[in-house]
Amino acid sequence: MNLNPTEQRAQGTTWASQRFYRPYVISSLCVALTLGFTTGTAMLFMPLLGFSLKNSWITHLQAHGMAQGFGFAGLFVMGLAFHIVPRIRNTSMNFPWPQRMTLGLVLLAIICRFFGQTVNSFNVNEILLGMSGICLLIAAGIFIFTIGKTLSKGKSRHGLPEIWFWASLFWCFIASLLNLVIVLQMIDRGARIVSFTMEDSFVHVTLIGFVANFVFGISLRVLPGLLFLPTPRFSLNKVSLILINVGISVIAIQPIIVVSNWWLLIATLIELAGFISYVLSVHIYNRRVTVRQYVLNTYGRYEWFLRSGYFWLLVGGVLQVWLSVGHLNHNIAVSIELAAPVVHVWGLGFITMIIVGMASRMVPMFEGAVLPLQRIMDLVFILLNLGVILRLGFGIIPSHNSWTGLALSGSLSTISITLFALIICLTLNPSSRNRYIEIAIEFGKNRQ
Repeated sequence: MNLNPTEQRAQGTTWASQRFYRPYVISSLCVALTLGFTTGTAMLFMPLLGFSLKNSWITHLQAHGMAQGFGFAGLFVMGLAFHIVPRIRNTSMNFPWPQRMTLGLVLLAIICRFFGQTVNSFNVNEILLGMSGICLLIAAGIFIFTIGKTLSKGKSRHGLPEIWFWASLFWCFIASLLNLVIVLQMIDRGARIVSFTMEDSFVHVTLIGFVANFVFGISLRVLPGLLFLPTPRFSLNKVSLILINVGISVIAIQPIIVVSNWWLLIATLIELAGFISYVLSVHIYNRRVTVRQYVLNTYGRYEWFLRSGYFWLLVGGVLQVWLSVGHLNHNIAVSIELAAPVVHVWGLGFITMIIVGMASRMVPMFEGAVLPLQRIMDLVFILLNLGVILRLGFGIIPSHNSWTGLALSGSLSTISITLFALIICLTLNPSSRNRYIEIAIEFGKNRQ
């Protein structure tokens, strides 16, 4: 069988040396610290500084959602996918152009969407918005084709985690289509705001459909080994796969088909049942079946992040059901819709917590490096959870100090992700790899 030059080069490459995740992780953190967490926190200070919560708030809110969903979380997932999927399938992958083009186009799409929607000083909004829609769709296409092709081949047996990956790829495509529809609607109407129904569907599909499905697949694959847990209950996990994605589907079609509040309530209940069955299937809150063994200065408290992340996933699911019930009975509705407590419990509590936890274990492992400033990682855990608690509390309980509490929540979350970014950048530094080598050599001498 004749291979094209790219495939020949890929097969002749030691995959451990192709660290595709590096530029994605760095870009993800850069977006988080500019258009993501930082911008979101600045928005929460607007009411305290006397600014009106009118169009500028909504345009920044919607653009911020795109930056966090595809910029911070999405790029992190894509980087891990390019690194992990070939190893899971024990096969090669075309490189480097798919990885470089995907990264460049996603960043361009995020920047164009953000400034095209929020800046009105220049007459280039329609061009920027149009570029955002096209760039994200092309980037998603390249990513889906590359990862999908890799999943389809290989020598390893196919497993349930791969079905989660396929679901993630499907929703990645749907999310990119929704973004295209959003920007086309804004161009057609000469507006900078899209309907909340459309935006809510886009955010939900991005976070729970694209990002969370990939997280579920990775968790099913690695959590038993990382946390020394019992073998997953695969039958129950299949049920969770179906329930979660059925729930996402109902929410995703809202902009196309008018869905009654009763159907939305059913969809949120189905999704919550899927979350519960997933957590039960992977035994994440079970005791270890074997004694945990640390490997050369590994940061052991990554478990805190993973277990907390899945706790907040369930809290977000319950809160989403409450919101759906509130649409049927306004007397028990959540009072501060602009605070978006459900999205932020999932985004901060689940997605960010899992990203930080997985990265604190996997990036040093991929790099062959030590994770520096491990005490600071403990602080990251505390600040991030405090940020989620404050967001949840002040987002659903009426108070004259609500915006102060929300601003404090955003500040703590931004500080936590800044500290995490510092730690990851230091981990990627050659000095961390050299330190690991020194520890390994010393460990070997002590065993002799």
